[in-house]
Amino acid sequence: MAQTNTFPHLSLPLIIRERARLNGGGDTPDQEHYNKEHRAEHSLKLKNSAQSAISFWSNRLQERINENLPAVPANIPLFLRVDPDSDLEYLRHFFKLEIVSEQDDGYIIVASEEIDMATFMGAVESFAQNRQGGASAAKIYEVIGPENQQVRLERILSDYLLSKWHEIENAEIYTVDIGVECLGSRSIRPPPEQREGESDVRFNERLAAWKEILQQAQVAWDDLMAERESQLISFVHGHGGQILDILHDDHQGVATLPDSFTVRINISGLGLRDLVFNYPYIFEVREPEVLIGIASDSILEGGSHHALEIESPEPDAPAVCVIDSGIQEEHPLIRNAIDSPASMCFLPGVAVTDVADYVRSGGHGTRVAGAIIYPRNIPTAGAFKIPCWIQNARVLDANNLLPTELHPPLYLRAITEKYSGELGTKLFNHSIAASNPCRLRSMSAWAAAIDMLSWEYDVLYFQSAGNLPDYSSSVPFRQGILDHHVAGRSYPDYLVRPSSRIPCPSESLQALTIGSINHYTYANGHLSSLGGIDEPSPYTTTGLGVWGSIKPEVVEYGGGMVSDNAISPTLTTPLEVCTDLVRSTMYGGPLSAQDQIGTSFSAPKVAAIAAAIQQLLPNEPALLYRSLIVNSARWPTWATRSANKLAALRQIGYGIPDLERATSNTPFRVTLITHGENRVTAKEAQIYQIPVPPELRAPGDEFQIRIDVTLSYVGRPRRTRRNIRQYLSTWVDWRSSYIGESLESFKSRVLKSGDKDLVEDDKTIKWAIRERDDWGSIRGVKRGTSTVQKDWVVLNSHELPHDFCIAVIGHAGWDLDPDAYAKYALTVTFEAINNDIEIYDRIEASVNTIQAPQIEAQVSV
Repeated sequence: MAQTNTFPHLSLPLIIRERARLNGGGDTPDQEHYNKEHRAEHSLKLKNSAQSAISFWSNRLQERINENLPAVPANIPLFLRVDPDSDLEYLRHFFKLEIVSEQDDGYIIVASEEIDMATFMGAVESFAQNRQGGASAAKIYEVIGPENQQVRLERILSDYLLSKWHEIENAEIYTVDIGVECLGSRSIRPPPEQREGESDVRFNERLAAWKEILQQAQVAWDDLMAERESQLISFVHGHGGQILDILHDDHQGVATLPDSFTVRINISGLGLRDLVFNYPYIFEVREPEVLIGIASDSILEGGSHHALEIESPEPDAPAVCVIDSGIQEEHPLIRNAIDSPASMCFLPGVAVTDVADYVRSGGHGTRVAGAIIYPRNIPTAGAFKIPCWIQNARVLDANNLLPTELHPPLYLRAITEKYSGELGTKLFNHSIAASNPCRLRSMSAWAAAIDMLSWEYDVLYFQSAGNLPDYSSSVPFRQGILDHHVAGRSYPDYLVRPSSRIPCPSESLQALTIGSINHYTYANGHLSSLGGIDEPSPYTTTGLGVWGSIKPEVVEYGGGMVSDNAISPTLTTPLEVCTDLVRSTMYGGPLSAQDQIGTSFSAPKVAAIAAAIQQLLPNEPALLYRSLIVNSARWPTWATRSANKLAALRQIGYGIPDLERATSNTPFRVTLITHGENRVTAKEAQIYQIPVPPELRAPGDEFQIRIDVTLSYVGRPRRTRRNIRQYLSTWVDWRSSYIGESLESFKSRVLKSGDKDLVEDDKTIKWAIRERDDWGSIRGVKRGTSTVQKDWVVLNSHELPHDFCIAVIGHAGWDLDPDAYAKYALTVTFEAINNDIEIYDRIEASVNTIQAPQIEAQVSV
């Protein structure tokens, strides 16, 4: 049923699509300069290291044959140290090295397809003699061979496995997740550029020939992946191991991405050592993730709902799929919301129809479902219409844990294919997270699965940020709240410690990660809450995420904790600091209570906002829903006044989202949005224009106007690369007008065809974050490391330009195809923060002056 909206969101006018003006190149690194000036010294060092690797590997292969171990590829596993910002294609082209994995500090895992490294040696000799074809050797700073086992362990193993490696017993059976690269050493040159004076016909012929080469390479990559899957499975079976596959008999238990696959295996300690040291294409070995929860000790006092009349959602209402421990589907407060035919259990060895919530103390999935339906308080009387449908996908067992046999990337794919692919569901709540902090070098397979599915399907995952344990943690690398107290670290300072970082899969670039804040300030004698209202919950994990991405993006009320403030404090959760939640009555107890806390229950409250947006804009993509939610978020007062704004950003992201701001406007606030699926290719700029009415920018007027801009985009991921620019097939950022800048100046600054003489020397808008981590008012973070990029500023109205413009700019990631693209949505909001000048009607009228035919006439690629 359509909702009436007096002040609906307006359409953002797209006026131009053209080639972008991009900055490129850079200075040659000092180390590369040094290597060129000392050719004999550098080439001798590289040759000696390579020869040592060749000799060691030759002996290792013979030893394995003598020990009758399963076959491994003959390729030599190596590490290289290079410039962290260099393009690594030269390693394939000049040295015949396969790039297994890039890491952000300049270390590269490679494999030589030649066991004598003849091509490598020849190129190094050419460098020594200053001959053609050898210059790239200066870019290789160091070669580390397979004899340096400690380096390999430190770069491939998870922190936990590395700490336990010396305890591995040959005969013991271990369960691990293995990441294997599958791109090979085939080198693909960049696509051709049209030459000056070249006809379109000739250029298109050359481009078509290049695309044919690319297509052949893609077929070869697919074949190589199939070969390596089979190869690894044979290796594991040769050691008496097992591939854990419980979802698809024909899938071999393998989760794939464009450049790699991940598989969960059972294998002996002997086999694990053999695999880690001798299988050349491995880039990651880690233990299955373990989940932890928060114990609550609140006194159970439930509400009465006998006088409450609950009505089912409209037939066309949005659906939210709850991926959790199951749901008590006949619960009186939620049964009218359950899409029962869609319910399914994905647990191994359990009937697909067994979808109940068996978690004691009130359940987990049942609570999450209730928080979507009742995001604030649960009514006790009157009439209540449920706003959305709930779909039940059970993956957690009765102990609220993930079975080891259930590989997360596989269950996520199975659930998304069923609910999105078959039923059209867009919204998925995933209040499941691991215990340890995520790694910062690369994306986990769990998180990368969310990113890949977000590319393939029109979906949005609401991911809980994860919780710190309250008492001393038995989990390695994760300190509990009281561990920090003992170490002399107080609230909230410990929240930005490395051990408080978000866990897997909360680092996913596409998931909307949600942390928790307090909804109540508790003070009773010597008892007081850790943090006041709207301040971070003492257990919420924080950012930054992988590659400096902003995580969590938003926060919601998940409950708090109370300390007795003793020298050795005790933490409690009285009902005042717990949010009102529906609870399972399978083992008794009330229908609802304030008896649990956690980010598990803040995430579904944001999913509730998304359901309201989908109800309003059912045909728009999930990328827009994410953009609107983040755009609606605001920092609470304590954060805006904080002296350490980077710490505030790491704790609460962009702040608390607001249903009203996300779905509607007022006379004093106007939001403009893109519609449908928008695509931007690499090197392309798409300019949006918002004419600012003269009465809003009159000289002398000082109306305070807040501007929020939020870009939400998705590219196709691959795991073996070192940063967001190589993780995604195409990456995107945005630029805005300067203060007082004209439209012609902006176009000349952003477009390749622009006239530099027309660029005006105006003041840059002082956005909070900006393009570089030392440009914005919040230092130490930048917009471009995230796929949802929000920034905000408050300007005096007379500082507004005649036309406020935003350029969405595409950049080449790992996909060389010139037709490769990213999908995006864009949201822009203007608000008179003192409600002293009405702006909605004025901006609506100015935007309407840009006619669609004029826009179409200006579009050129």
